[in-house]
Amino acid sequence: MEEPALYLPDGDAFVGTTLIQGGWNPDEANGAAVLALLGHCLEDVPTLVPMTMSRFTADLVRPVPLGRRLQVTSSIRREGKKIQVVELRLLVDDVEHVQATVLRLRDADLRGDRLPESTTDARPADDLVPVATISGHREPHPDGPGYLPGFLKGIDLRRAPTLDGTSYGSWLRLQASVVAGEPVRPTSRLTVGFDFANLVGVNDHVPTVTMINPDVTAHVLRDPVDEWIAVTGDTRFNPAMGRGVSTASLSDSQGVFATASVSQLLQRR
Repeated sequence: MEEPALYLPDGDAFVGTTLIQGGWNPDEANGAAVLALLGHCLEDVPTLVPMTMSRFTADLVRPVPLGRRLQVTSSIRREGKKIQVVELRLLVDDVEHVQATVLRLRDADLRGDRLPESTTDARPADDLVPVATISGHREPHPDGPGYLPGFLKGIDLRRAPTLDGTSYGSWLRLQASVVAGEPVRPTSRLTVGFDFANLVGVNDHVPTVTMINPDVTAHVLRDPVDEWIAVTGDTRFNPAMGRGVSTASLSDSQGVFATASVSQLLQRR
C-alpha cells in the first residue's frame, strides 16, 4: 500500500491530491500544504556555502487547485557566500498563483564567542494543554461547504487552549509525505507551520464574514527539533478598514524557532 502524500510528481510538475484540500472550497488547497511544497522545492536550489532560511515571504494571489499540474520555478535574485535571495513561483498553465521570496543566511557556529543574550527564553509550547491529551478528531470548518474528504488528513492539526484558559493555540505535524516517493524534507517541516499563524488565538467563527489570508511572512532561527509544532500568538482586527493581522510564535520543546505574521482580508458574505 502506497504511503499517503500531499502531491504526486508529474514530470517537472506536481499534482495535488485530496490531502491538500482546504476548508473553504473542496477544489482548492489549504495554504499550509502549498507552503510545504515550496519548502520542498527550495531545497533543490543550491548555495555556495552552507545556508538555511532566515526569512520567508509568500503572496497567495490566486487559489491553488487540486488535480491540476502545478509548476514551481526558482530563480536566484542575489547570490553570495553570506546572503542568498531566492524567488519561487507556483504556476498553473503559466499563470502565477503564488510568489515567494526567501532570504537564506550562511550558517556559522559562534558558540564560545561573547555574544549578547536573548531578551527572553520563553517556551510558549509549555503554556498549551499537552498535545497527548487532545483528541485528533477533526471536523470540517464550521462555515465551510460541509464534508471534505481530504481536509487536514495530511496535516494533523489539534486546537489547544492555554493552561490558564485565556487563549487558544494549535499543535500540528505533517502526517503524510509532501511529494509521493520522497522523504519529507526539513524545510517542508518548517514552512508547513507558517500558515497556521492565521487567526491564531481566535475562538469565534462568524458566519457572516470571510477572513481570507493572502500572505504570510516568517523569520526563522532554526529548524524544529520535534515532530509536533506549537503555534501561539494573537490576532487583531480593524473593522473600519476591513482587515486583520495575526502574529505567532512557532515553538517546540527547545523554545521558539520561528515567528510568523499573516494578513486577513475581511469581507461580508
